[in-house]
Amino acid sequence: MTELSESRVPVGVTGAGEWVYLAREGGWSSLTHSSPVFLVTALQHGAAFHSDLRERLVAVGLTPSVADTFPVDSSIRLGLTWPTEFWQQAALDWLEREGRAEAFLPELEALVHTGGTQQIRHTARRLVRAARQQAHE
Repeated sequence: MTELSESRVPVGVTGAGEWVYLAREGGWSSLTHSSPVFLVTALQHGAAFHSDLRERLVAVGLTPSVADTFPVDSSIRLGLTWPTEFWQQAALDWLEREGRAEAFLPELEALVHTGGTQQIRHTARRLVRAARQQAHE
């Protein structure tokens, strides 16, 4: 089991490689089939997220490549749809750094109109344009 330090919610990997978290009710729940709000906190780790996660996996004897299966898309989607500027910006920063904006076009298109700041709206617009251009190439 590895734990996301900022979230204070125990997160682990099953023997089958499925990411799970300890729900308030006391049982383990799948991160693959749900998007609990604490997942948004992965965004604040930025570029260090995957390398930190790999280090924790190795420390507990697991294969570091398991980090690549963490449902980070759920974190990004939560950030893009969060009602505060901090998480919106963190999700946009992630997409600018890591790419894959095309997977989040509906959320980005919404931010073009509803983003908390002019910077957020402009960044969302730029990412939408770039993703559409890439799709037509």
